[in-house]
Amino acid sequence: MDPSQLITTDAGLEACVESLGEVVGIDTEFIRVRTFYPIPALYQLAGDGGVVLVDAQVGATFEALKALLLDPMRTKVIHGCSEDLEVMATHLDVQPASLVDTQLAHAFLGGEFSASYAKLVEHYLGLKLDKHETRSDWLQRPLSREQVRYADEDVAYLRPIWRRQSEALADAGRLEWFLEDMQQILDTPVATPDTWFETMKGVWRLGSRERIVLRNLVRWREQEARRRDIPRGHTVKDEHLMALARCDRLESGVVASLLPRRTAKRYGKVLAAVHRQGLADREPASEATRPLSRRDGDVVRTLRDAGRRESDRLGIAPEVLARKRDLEADLRYFRGCGELPPRYRRGWRRRVVGDIFTEILSAGS
Repeated sequence: MDPSQLITTDAGLEACVESLGEVVGIDTEFIRVRTFYPIPALYQLAGDGGVVLVDAQVGATFEALKALLLDPMRTKVIHGCSEDLEVMATHLDVQPASLVDTQLAHAFLGGEFSASYAKLVEHYLGLKLDKHETRSDWLQRPLSREQVRYADEDVAYLRPIWRRQSEALADAGRLEWFLEDMQQILDTPVATPDTWFETMKGVWRLGSRERIVLRNLVRWREQEARRRDIPRGHTVKDEHLMALARCDRLESGVVASLLPRRTAKRYGKVLAAVHRQGLADREPASEATRPLSRRDGDVVRTLRDAGRRESDRLGIAPEVLARKRDLEADLRYFRGCGELPPRYRRGWRRRVVGDIFTEILSAGS
């Protein structure tokens, strides 16, 4: 493909989307260095007619692409979907329907949990990809021939990989298992400032009033980062918000002593005002996540060992059932509710490890 031959109009996009067929490979290229939101540069689409590259920097409505992503009758194939989903959400305001992730599918077939795209191309198709443009200015126009070749390769093999994976999953009786987990990924709530502050380092040591103040400070920072489209840490860093939250009162001298000079000059007055609002806020703050005790750590290790045994027996990647951070969350949920989280109450996980995990958690309570 010639570097200048990008889809740049809604009419061109509509025509190419119609020709892609029922199974479409999708990838995105974007830049995110000094911005809050990812800057979309390119959408790559692979279908029956080959690969098309859509310029995400043009002033189009992208309605045909949105319709494709939302169409439940057309399967969208992607690899490592988390960042791509964020690009689609912020740029197009959509969450794809009927999405499958080749990286996760590979894990259900006993492969590496976070295998790279190049590894899957070699594993399923016997092809070796050249080194890619991993660091590239995707906003430049025209794109170089090397960039176009990389963008093309990064989506061209998704459909044949998924064809082999879906057949193997069906043969192994794992296709419905994989689709259940894909839907769980899509149903996962987006994090908010009211939950981010709970996981900040050391927040569990704060008192209830301090947590309320911190929650207000985090809410303000989120609004400011979004307004200026800059990373959160380029406004006020986590550790500085924590220090402010511990203060009973914020006088100008206190602010200046706790923050870098440039930060205090820019945000000192507004932070003091937000701090006062936090002190007056009567909305309770949720409890912070405390570090696990040694005993709890032993329970998590027992869960992990049991999950890995079942994974080995089933021939799936151990992280599918026994990822440490997931098991820690399961333990905390069980301690709070007396039962396993919802993902264990139905479907394949309930049948495979529901009783095993419940017994371990009950014994460890």
